[in-house]
Amino acid sequence: MSAKALAKKALKPLLVSMADRFGPHRRPTSAPRLWVLMYHRILPEGDPRYHQEEPGMRVTPESFDMHLRELKRHFEMVSLGDWVRAREAGEELPQHACAVTFDDGWLDNFEYALPLLRKHRVPATLFAVAEKIGTDFQFWPNVVSALMLGGVGPTLAKHPVLGVEGMGASHPSSDQVAHCIKQLKSYTDEALFGALEELHWRDLLAEPMTPALMNWAQLKEMQASGWVEVGSHTCTHQRLTSALPETELQREIVESRSILEQKLQCPISLFCFPNGDYSADALALVERHYTGAVTTQKGINDAANCALHELVRVGIHNDITHTPRLFGARLSGWV
Repeated sequence: MSAKALAKKALKPLLVSMADRFGPHRRPTSAPRLWVLMYHRILPEGDPRYHQEEPGMRVTPESFDMHLRELKRHFEMVSLGDWVRAREAGEELPQHACAVTFDDGWLDNFEYALPLLRKHRVPATLFAVAEKIGTDFQFWPNVVSALMLGGVGPTLAKHPVLGVEGMGASHPSSDQVAHCIKQLKSYTDEALFGALEELHWRDLLAEPMTPALMNWAQLKEMQASGWVEVGSHTCTHQRLTSALPETELQREIVESRSILEQKLQCPISLFCFPNGDYSADALALVERHYTGAVTTQKGINDAANCALHELVRVGIHNDITHTPRLFGARLSGWV
């Protein structure tokens, strides 16, 4: 390790402590601000799904329980939809507001997040992939992870699309799996799913994968709990780049809202851009059909200046938030 890397490693605990103690989440502010936290999966370490997931996607129930306690110490916890409507109406806003959000509609959100939201009486917004709720759909990163961890990496490495650096490892670490998935994100979802189907990926698994997403009854129960507002995360989780035809943009953005409203019998007013990708046309369409939307860009929203359809968020995962000090540092936006 270089001297520079050693110095950085030695200073990190000090920087974390400073961010936790003196970050903006602990200080008075002259204008209202909104923290939007981005969660994906809530999984116990003993759950097989935990080890098949990218580290940046998972939080344990124990950590999430601690997060909710800490958040209530520093913020007024708000429903994202309520905050957006209040801001749009020019109403008075909390100085330090925080909204919890979940992307995708994972089954574990129903199993582990909902009981903790009820326990702490904290509202949240769940962005659901409308056409995949209640199906056997699997996200391609999870398929790749399951195959690599099952020793099928050398087979994937022979494919012209899937054969990225490190894919051929017979016994990959979670970091190696994450590295391969990061490289594969340069391809479209269509190309990746097509490559996996060419290899008949289901036949390569030692055992079938468990359901990724919740079903409609579970999503309805979350919405009916009074603590979870549902928003759209498109129909199929396609990235909304300029490469996507206009007809597909319409379907992903507009039809997803119709499906959710029909199934849940409630208005859908919020949107989440898959993978944080969106073109100018996609943004314009979202602006016409939703009152607000979230991105994956990191930051804290200044209520006076933020764009309601490009709200920034703070990504949360277990590796960097499993203690109150680390979580506080993350909330600062400095680390």
